[in-house]
Amino acid sequence: MFAHCYRRERSETKTTNSMYGEFYAKMKGVKISVQPKLQKILHYIDSNREQFITNLAEIVKYKTITTELEYKSDVRKMRKIVEAWFKKLGMKSECFNIGSYTVDGKRVKLPPIVLGSLDQGPRKKTVCVYLHADVPKPDKSKWSTDPWTLSVEDNKFYGCGVACGKGPLISWLQVVEAFQKCNIEIPVNLKLVVEFMNHQHCTGLPDFITARMEDFLSRVDYVVVNESEWLGDKYVTLPNNDRKKRKTQKNCIKDDMKKIFDTIRDENDNVIIPGFHTLVEAVTPDEEAVYQAIDFDPDEIRGSLPDKKKDWDKMKLLMNFWRFPAIYVDDMQECICDKKDKSIVKQNFVLKIVPKQIVATTEECVSNHIKKTVKKLGIENKVSCDLTYSVRPWYEDFRCPSYEAATRATIQIYKECPNMIREDRSRETVTTLDRILEKTVLLLPLYCSGCNAGEENENVTSRNYYEGIKLLAAYLFQVSNV
Repeated sequence: MFAHCYRRERSETKTTNSMYGEFYAKMKGVKISVQPKLQKILHYIDSNREQFITNLAEIVKYKTITTELEYKSDVRKMRKIVEAWFKKLGMKSECFNIGSYTVDGKRVKLPPIVLGSLDQGPRKKTVCVYLHADVPKPDKSKWSTDPWTLSVEDNKFYGCGVACGKGPLISWLQVVEAFQKCNIEIPVNLKLVVEFMNHQHCTGLPDFITARMEDFLSRVDYVVVNESEWLGDKYVTLPNNDRKKRKTQKNCIKDDMKKIFDTIRDENDNVIIPGFHTLVEAVTPDEEAVYQAIDFDPDEIRGSLPDKKKDWDKMKLLMNFWRFPAIYVDDMQECICDKKDKSIVKQNFVLKIVPKQIVATTEECVSNHIKKTVKKLGIENKVSCDLTYSVRPWYEDFRCPSYEAATRATIQIYKECPNMIREDRSRETVTTLDRILEKTVLLLPLYCSGCNAGEENENVTSRNYYEGIKLLAAYLFQVSNV
């Protein structure tokens, strides 16, 4: 469950905290008119809906799966389509090989990264947009429609990639086209980075971004990533934080395993490792007031909560989702090999850390605790603890110009001031861009919850698809002026 919530005008609360109170007081009751140039573009978008559906259907049909060699030709065709769009839009296009990887037991070249740019002059701000066109391999048995054919049901567009990857990609291309068809100059310099390894931990992307820091990415002011989603289907959200996963596995006998985990978490799944919470910031009364003011009804999800959380109030639930570290423990696994070796068991667990916590420090804290516990309990079985995957937390100050521009654009298109919320999932792409570029990264969701991004029956509502394109246009106008 990923809790996204939204603040409505009637629930606005001014606090004394400089980070929250001043921002929300400023945005309370604000109404922003649509400027004539934007109005012309919005009219163009409304007048070309059928073409936008055709464009989306065209790219959905390509099986851009990068985990199996049999789909290599589809990935190449999709790359050619992106390049053709760049050429049609008059964008400078570049294609770069970024190394190799192993797939189906063979060492092959990674799908290239495609760059597109529109330079309007050094006096204008530069917005860099990260996009991807790859999709995870769909399980057709779990789809109610053909994942490679755009289907329309109940005002929703179904297809693999419509919400995660292909949808945002075609939306940005159509925004540029809308400006050009309306004979309106795009108010910023625009750089698009399109990759095909998003679902493979962005293999090759960090090195590529680092290598292009001195040229293609040298003048970037703001970065935009169109991932994430809303909580419901009515109100918009702007995430400015996520919590990152740290996945670990341990090997020991069942009884010893249980003893060790009893020292890691309590009955309420709180992490009780000494020193683990040292860097977690204390909650202030003003911060509590912000959570309390968020328009969210816990009763809507109470039935899906575990018994120990069913009586939690709104603030405790939201802070548990977004604010505090957490631990998730998988079931214990025994050896399933032919020898049925019962002397080895394994247990995976995920630690979610929050801003201010450091991956390396957390890993050391956990490893040292397990070593001390093994010694203290006199456990004679061999115990090993391995970090298998980690990414650091990401946090953005929502008072920065890019977030203020996105907020104003949201008010223009959706007539709502979005909540600045936190997320309960990792965003490796966002973390990578934030770490290397050291620029403001705007995580701008285009679609509501229930879109099943990257999963079976992936979809976008008709409203989200068209209004999302409008939102991008409004953002470009707003960010050029902040």
